[in-house]
Order: sequence, then structure tokens, then C-alpha cells
Amino acid sequence: MGLSSIITIIIFIVAAIIIFKIVKTILKTIFVILILGLLLTSIFGFFTYKDTVKLKDNLETESKLILLQNNEKIIAGFITADFEKEPEFLTISQITEYQNNFKKENYKKILGDNYKIFIIDMKAFDFNDEELDFVGKNVSKNTLYSVLKSNDPIVLYKSKTGVDPGLYSINDPVKFKSQAFAVLFSEAIEKQGQFFIFNEYKKKNVIIYPETAVFKFIKLIPTSFIQNIFENAKDSAINKINQTIGGN
Repeated sequence: MGLSSIITIIIFIVAAIIIFKIVKTILKTIFVILILGLLLTSIFGFFTYKDTVKLKDNLETESKLILLQNNEKIIAGFITADFEKEPEFLTISQITEYQNNFKKENYKKILGDNYKIFIIDMKAFDFNDEELDFVGKNVSKNTLYSVLKSNDPIVLYKSKTGVDPGLYSINDPVKFKSQAFAVLFSEAIEKQGQFFIFNEYKKKNVIIYPETAVFKFIKLIPTSFIQNIFENAKDSAINKINQTIGGN
């Protein structure tokens, strides 16, 4: 074997050793990164899960201010803590005050003594011919849409349905809209549970204040993860809202 062949073999061996060490270092680094990533994901997932479960429980018992907005204008809302009890439907004066703070994005002042604020865009709801029980009659969601968009919802409802809301002691137009909103909201909760709020939040159709870790990172969390936690959170007592605002 010639000298040149020996030198070539030595260079090959040295190169192989160097490449092996480099690959080993890279693989070791990748392994460490994967382990750290898995650890951080597990920690994040654990605290997010705890936060979500706590939130789910609080949503069922704590006072919540639920507002409806259209084109950046608050048009209706109600306050509820227990779905088995009648919610407090907001009036013109209350909505006006909330609207002024909403324009300033002063959510803390809107919150008041409530646990959470949920400001829901009308785009979150499907308006179609499906009928819901509302103030003495089964009416379509399209009719409720007209009520919410109208400047004189009580007169409009009477002309469309023949039912006079005044017979149910309903005279405040904003309070009437708030009842229509509550019917739509309760129907969505009946179908999807509290997942409705999370899902629409991901679509940017809901503003939530104050935000917890769940909401701050929810866009990074798979929808199925949230859905699995909330899929059994549908509260049958929500029907009590419909019975109340349906005039029964």
C-alpha cells in the first residue's frame, strides 16, 4: 500500500470521526430541544386545562354581562349568573352608558361587578328560517334579525307577527332587543354549550374581558382540545331563559 493511499485512509477516518461527532452533537441538541418542547407543552397544557375547567365552572355560576354589537355599536344585552333564573335585560340608558365606554375600549368600567364581559358580534349567529319561541309566538331567526336591526323593534314585531309586546309588559325597545338577543344566545348555548363562546372567539366574533391564559393563547390551542372540555357543559337549565322570554 502506497503512502498516498495510507494518507487518504487516515483523512477519511478523521473526516468520518469529525462528521460523527458533529451529527452526534446535532442529534443530541435536537433531542434536548424536543424534550424541552414536550415539557413546556405539557406544563402549558396542564395550566391551560386547569384554567379552562375553572372558567367553565365560573361561567355556570358567576355574574356575566353579555352584550351584542353590530358595526361597533352595542345594541342589546343582558346580565345572567344562573341560567335557572330570569336574566336582567338591559335598557336604553344602560346600553347608552356601555356604548360610550365601548367606544373608548374602557372594558374595566363596563365590567363593573361582573365576572366576565362577552361582547358578541351579530356575525356569530346564523339567521335563517329556523323558528324559536319568542314573546307569544314561534318566529324565525330572520324575524329576530329584523328586530335587532330595527329602530322601532316593537312596532316592527307587531306588524310582522300580530303579537303586541305591550301585552307582555314590554315597552322599552332596547329591552325588547335584549330579549331577542337572549333567545338567540340561549339557542346557541343549547346546541354547542359554552364551546360556542370559545369557537366564536377564535373567529374574532367575541370580545372577552378580562382575558385569562386560555383566551390569550386560545388561537394556539386546537379547537378539538377546547371542544372536548366543553362538550358536556351544556346546561339544560338554559331552557328556563327561553321560557321566561318566550312569555310562558
